[in-house]
Amino acid sequence: MKNLETVLSDELLGQVEKASRYLGTEHNSVHKNAEEVEVRLALIFPDLYDLGLGNLGIHILYAALNALDWCWAERAYAPAKDMEALLRERGLPLFANESRDALSEMDGLGFTLQSELTYTNILNIIDLAGIPLRTKDRRESDPLTFAGGPAVFNPEPIAPFMDFFVIGDGEEAVMELAELLREMKGASRRERLEKIASLEGFYVPELYPMDELPDGRILPKVDAPKIVKRVTPDLNGAAFPVDYLVPYTQQVHDRISLEVLRGCTQGCRFCQAGMTTRPVRERTLENVDQLMAKTLESTRYEEVSLVSLSTCDYSRVQQLVDQTAERARANKVSVSLPSLRLDSFSVGLADQVTDMRRTGLTFAPEAASPRLRAVINKWIPDEDLLTMATQAYSRGWKHVKLYFMIGLPTERDDDVEAIADLTIRTLRAGKEVRPSARVNTGVSTFVPKPFTPFQWAEQIGMEETWRRQNLLSDRFENVNGIKFGRHNAKETFLEGLVSRTDRRTADLIEEAFRRGARFDAWGEHLDFRAWMDAVEAVDFDVENALRARDLDERLPWDHIDVMIPKEWFVEDWKRAENLQHAPDCRHSQCHRCGVIDVKRDLCAHMLRNAIDGAKEEGHWTPKKAKKELDPLRAEATTAPLGLRMTSKPLKDREADPEPVQRIRFRISRVGDVRFLSHLELAAAWIRALRRAGAPLAYSQGFHQHPKVTFSTASPVGEESTGDYMDVVLLKTVDPEELLERLVEVLPTGLGAITAEEVRSSWSAWWRSCLRVSEPS
Repeated sequence: MKNLETVLSDELLGQVEKASRYLGTEHNSVHKNAEEVEVRLALIFPDLYDLGLGNLGIHILYAALNALDWCWAERAYAPAKDMEALLRERGLPLFANESRDALSEMDGLGFTLQSELTYTNILNIIDLAGIPLRTKDRRESDPLTFAGGPAVFNPEPIAPFMDFFVIGDGEEAVMELAELLREMKGASRRERLEKIASLEGFYVPELYPMDELPDGRILPKVDAPKIVKRVTPDLNGAAFPVDYLVPYTQQVHDRISLEVLRGCTQGCRFCQAGMTTRPVRERTLENVDQLMAKTLESTRYEEVSLVSLSTCDYSRVQQLVDQTAERARANKVSVSLPSLRLDSFSVGLADQVTDMRRTGLTFAPEAASPRLRAVINKWIPDEDLLTMATQAYSRGWKHVKLYFMIGLPTERDDDVEAIADLTIRTLRAGKEVRPSARVNTGVSTFVPKPFTPFQWAEQIGMEETWRRQNLLSDRFENVNGIKFGRHNAKETFLEGLVSRTDRRTADLIEEAFRRGARFDAWGEHLDFRAWMDAVEAVDFDVENALRARDLDERLPWDHIDVMIPKEWFVEDWKRAENLQHAPDCRHSQCHRCGVIDVKRDLCAHMLRNAIDGAKEEGHWTPKKAKKELDPLRAEATTAPLGLRMTSKPLKDREADPEPVQRIRFRISRVGDVRFLSHLELAAAWIRALRRAGAPLAYSQGFHQHPKVTFSTASPVGEESTGDYMDVVLLKTVDPEELLERLVEVLPTGLGAITAEEVRSSWSAWWRSCLRVSEPS
């Protein structure tokens, strides 16, 4: 009988849409001998590879664990529907990408939870691995299942399917877990779980005391010890994947994500991430630059993203952008700054890292009326938004994106109408400086999340969502220059069903899965009927899931401690009702959220960074020091931060010199890489050439491309040792030396056989390619 790897290579990979999702041989992927390691873990992103490979959390854990000689961390993703169908048809298990071994052979399966809408994918992965869905039905030989990430702060809806959860930061926690599994190799499941439960930040549902109330609710006991989240205190010393995995296929986020800042003190009352990731921690400028240099050298990605919840809140943001832009110019890569908050947004910062082609800038006011912005604690006058938008259009940006939410607490129809009013005013202001100006407006529906001041709020249903969306579509219908996008009301409705509920919701999730629900966050795959049939089958109380909660009500997540007490959330909810704005505590007084009482040293260090950075960059001046933490109030400025930027933008870089050399490589593709498309192969070759240090010549214009051409378009599924690739260079190099360097950095299956300098004309080159490019 053929083994799983042989079946995949010989039969399955040629039948799926994107074989590159399952190869596991990407550059910087880690391959070890399964017989020589003591612990094997699968890190699983429960969504498509196209989205999952860009997840920074997976990269960090992968690098940290594989640095241990005795541990092998592999990856798996939710299989696309075509691959799932083939696996089920042939009775084959889901596998780890690197080894092609069944997931059931691992010691542990760790899921990264970014969204509640991946719950059915998780069940599908467990089922495809041949493991019973519920932990109570598992065998001694089955791997332990666990989960971490942003969506685990209410772990109860999927607790019956998970052996344990990691609450909070995972870098240090996962290393402790690996050590424990190594020490307890051969112990029973119960013994291992009992030991895991003793680790800080680990929650084992099976061992936690719960109450079942007369109305059916399953809640943690009031007097039971809480699970305190893990906090990585120093990002400079934390693991970071400089040997970043480089995919064959284009990703949704196809770039290096370099985390510069973790945590947020903006205090937006709807934002779970901002509350649960406190305190704020920063990487130093030196550390950011070193990591960027090493990661670019190892990968030769074309884009770097400086990620955080709010990159503009970095204490030395001007210097950060200066040094990043400089290194980007030297490496011919682009830089993106996602998550730039409206209240700290800088058109000038965007100018520094953009290239010549300017499409759109994003602003996220979330609410359009001053009253509702006070409720959500995102205060920014309309005039400031219009000024920033006007500046964007005057600097050459073609459109502005505005993001809003509907269904926020206390929202009225006039607040919804205000979204249309502000959008139209933004368009008019833009057209005064740029007649072709456009505005793209995106509207999502608010979902109350645990550990936010709005966790007690009601969520509006689908009918009300559609009604409020229609209020806007009617206003935008005859306005040229506005593109109105709205979030799928069904997806938001399902997210609300599982976000704030208890363990009983596991019955609904399992029933929806068994009725075919998969990829619920993808509109083209969402099977809403499966969910509605499941609601009816398990008699799920929809109204109870979406209802408002009482402030003194026991909640399913009361046993999780994010270092902010429940009493503070109550106080902030009341501040919202009274329209009280609470400014960022990094630039004002401490709001006593509670984190400071647990992590006093970290908060003091965070505040000092903000103070020193602000002094150095001249954004504001300190007033009287306050106690030992010295939190200083910000003085008002008359212009947005970004309008004072003076550094040289990427668009002003010097023009490249003329090409001086063309080298022709004879190349090969064998093994599973034969299933890559021609575009995927071309991308792999270009990144390999960059890693080899080839001084590539680039085309001119908005979208610059390296001058690399191929003799033929590679047929999918066909091996070859007789293709040719011509590379145009800006500097003269020795072909043999470049060949040697290229061979060293090629991913498995790609080969460079010969290299020679070509001096013939383009027409002669093309004719020669036609003569010599017959595949073997």
